[in-house]
Amino acid sequence: MKTNNAFTLEVTSIDKVCAAGEEFGQQCQKEGKTPVFSCEGGCIKGEIARQAANLVAKDDGFARACHGELFTVPHADLAKWVREADKVVVIDGCSLFCHGRIAENIIGKDQLVIVDALSIHRKYANLMDVDDVPEQERKQAAREVADKVLANLKDGTPYSSVLQPSCECGSVPQAASTCSG
Repeated sequence: MKTNNAFTLEVTSIDKVCAAGEEFGQQCQKEGKTPVFSCEGGCIKGEIARQAANLVAKDDGFARACHGELFTVPHADLAKWVREADKVVVIDGCSLFCHGRIAENIIGKDQLVIVDALSIHRKYANLMDVDDVPEQERKQAAREVADKVLANLKDGTPYSSVLQPSCECGSVPQAASTCSG
C-alpha cells in the first residue's frame, strides 16, 4: 500500500526465535559490540557489500548482525541488540540503499552509519551475475570497501551516504562496467 513516498510491507509474525541468534544477540549486547549488516542482493554489488560486512564484523568491537531477524523477528534478542546499539553499520551494495532505507524505520537515524559500497569500489555497476567477476576481484573490492569503512569509523570521520561521492550507477544503463562520475 503506497502512502506519500513510503509504503508498507506486511510480514507474517512468528513466535519462534533462532536459538543461536538469541545467544549471539545477548553476548553482543553484553560485550557492547557494534552490529554490522549488509545488502544481500542477488547481484555482484550486493555480494561485495556482503563480503565487506563480513570483513568489518571481524574487526574488534564489531559483529555481524542478521537483517532477517531485525526486520522480521522484532522480539528476538538479536533484533534488540541491533535496535539498542549506540551505532549500527549498514553496508548497502548501491545507491538504492535498500537495507538502509528499511533500517532507518526500525533504528534511530542518529545510530545508523549507512554506506554505499559501490561509491567506494566504483566497479561492476552494470553487472548482475556474481560469477561475471572473478572471485579474487570480488574479494579485493570487498576488502577495499571494508578498509575504507573501518578507517572512517576508527578515526571518527562521519561516513554517511550524503558525504560519499556521487555514484548513481544503475539509474541509467551504462556501457562501461565501472562507475563514472
